Amino acid sequence: MDVLTNARMKKIDQETIARFCPGLELMERAGKKVTEYILARFPEKGFKAAIFVGPGNNGGDALVVARRLCEENRACTVFYLGAPEEFTMDTLKNHQRLQQKAKDFRRLKEVSLTRSDWLNLIGKEFVDTSVIVDGLFGTGLTRPLENRSLGTVRMINESGIPVVSIDTPSGVNGDTGEVLGDAVRAQSTVTMGYPKLGLLHHPGKAHVGHLVVADLGFPEEVLQVHSMGIYLIDGAEAARRLPPRREDAHKYQCGTALIIAGSRMYTGAVLLAAEAALRSGCGMVYCAVPESIRDLVEPELREAITIAVPETKDGTIAPGAWPVIEPYVEKADVLVVGPGMSRHPETTRFIHDLLERSSKPLVIDADGLNALEGKSEALTGRNVPVVITPHSGELSKLVSREIPRTPLERIEATREIARTLGVILVHKGAPTLVASAGGEVWVNHCGTSALATAGTGDVLTGLIGGLVAQGGSPIDAACVGCYLHGRSGETAARTRGVRGVIAGDLLRYLGEPILELEAAATRK
Repeated sequence: MDVLTNARMKKIDQETIARFCPGLELMERAGKKVTEYILARFPEKGFKAAIFVGPGNNGGDALVVARRLCEENRACTVFYLGAPEEFTMDTLKNHQRLQQKAKDFRRLKEVSLTRSDWLNLIGKEFVDTSVIVDGLFGTGLTRPLENRSLGTVRMINESGIPVVSIDTPSGVNGDTGEVLGDAVRAQSTVTMGYPKLGLLHHPGKAHVGHLVVADLGFPEEVLQVHSMGIYLIDGAEAARRLPPRREDAHKYQCGTALIIAGSRMYTGAVLLAAEAALRSGCGMVYCAVPESIRDLVEPELREAITIAVPETKDGTIAPGAWPVIEPYVEKADVLVVGPGMSRHPETTRFIHDLLERSSKPLVIDADGLNALEGKSEALTGRNVPVVITPHSGELSKLVSREIPRTPLERIEATREIARTLGVILVHKGAPTLVASAGGEVWVNHCGTSALATAGTGDVLTGLIGGLVAQGGSPIDAACVGCYLHGRSGETAARTRGVRGVIAGDLLRYLGEPILELEAAATRK
């Protein structure tokens, strides 16, 4: 599913209206989708809706919702932020439609927020309200809320009533995720056509709640003209990319991963990466570790085969490890390199040697990337796929440049680096981005600050490596791995709390998101 900026979405709207569908009809479709979502979410007959209407087209969508809810005999109080003469043309037409039917809607009440007692009016009408519909401002808002609009948003947030926002929570910049003074905190946001960048980036993402994308029937030919090559990784996309698994498969048909990781100081990294690869469904996992930690690693990884390799005096993998590792490289479908290896100069030399010698797909993380600091050219021109998984700090050191922080600039930098290096770039962050060497970028929709703890990156690396081993294309493995990583963090946080999650918990809570993907893939 495409992800768009406000400007691109506006162009799609305009072209669709000019060539295929009147604006009033698009507004009707939008209001219908929001109404259907509300009726499914709040099926009880006696509920009451408080519907906030702004002067723009977002308010027009809200007026369609009001009319349709009234037609379903639901009680509605419609709050108008401005006077009808301030409405856009299509919003005014929907206001007129509502007025024409108002005499038939015995459970409809209309309130103007231009009155001096507007605060009391809102407070009174919130009594027994089941749901608030936020149609104050859409994606077009670019300046901070103030005065009456700011006060209205704050009353909505303080009410404790579930909120459904139309397209974008009022007060969130649809491009950057910036909160413009304050913003509605929605329980759900029904966005029109395609997700907007600002809904996927913090702080705005925290105001979105459950994101629902409403298909309004925008023509594919129009989308193709205005697509930005930015896509969403959600459950449907991850299920589509999940590697297939035959019912009669044996372990050697489920892939073999060789994980080259660990040091005397960092034994945990190899344990986390290896277990993640195993729990992703990988049939065989070999772990090459410094000889002095083999006896520590092996009892904790009963399902993996541990290979002791020569080490430096500091307990890190030594350059002489290649002859020991080489037979296992031949057996492997993918090499996972870097977690916990340290920055020891001799280990760095080994990593460079490994990259030169290996003819197998690579997943490189952590100290594997630190070994390439300022030497990113070592990744270019390879005949095998390479997946790298840096956070912004690691990426900056790798390519010797600052990485932008604003959403679109960060995406474009990620895209350009992946193209230049010819790699699949998993740019970890909130949100994590996945860029192909061909220039496409995916934005991972799931995740939580519970992942901001040591070792979670090792889990992600192992997941991606395990999925590559199972025959998934590296780009598919990266997208699915990021989704499972984010969802397992969310699942763990629901039980342990955001602060109570540690990296090992992701492995314990990985089953639920895997089951979800397998079920969705089976339905397809």
